[in-house]
Amino acid sequence: MSYLIAVATSNAKDVDLGFGAARGFHIYEVDGTDYKEKEYREFVEDENTNAGVQNENKSDASGTQISGCAGAQNGCGDGSQGGCGGNGGHGGCGGGNGAHKKVELISDCRSLVCKKIGFQAQKQLEKKAIAGFDVECSVDEAIVKIATYFNKIDNHISLRRG
Repeated sequence: MSYLIAVATSNAKDVDLGFGAARGFHIYEVDGTDYKEKEYREFVEDENTNAGVQNENKSDASGTQISGCAGAQNGCGDGSQGGCGGNGGHGGCGGGNGAHKKVELISDCRSLVCKKIGFQAQKQLEKKAIAGFDVECSVDEAIVKIATYFNKIDNHISLRRG
């Protein structure tokens, strides 16, 4: 039975993008240990959310520095709210909304391969039962290793070498 793997890559050769930096994912279809690229899915940010605003430093029209934390000026709130944008410290800037939307984009995939996966993204992946792998290697090497791993799991083969 085939399944899909999403890969964050800028050049389709190396796993060189973190989950947050990825503007889209190359989707590979895997059958046993054979695989082929199926499509590219681009993440389109919704203008009505905080997605894409996170961790960017910008200035408003008056020149006042605005942090990326849901538009809070001079950092992440006034400290009494417990975190960015009044989320009470739960979810950080924007509450992980961008991570949720990116995970929805790949919700039919069995796994995700990125250079780095943040805490919020990892939690969203876990909710959808998507295995997250943060690695630095070639796309081919990552997919071969993951396909071999899943093939052994699916066929009840020992993971031990020997």
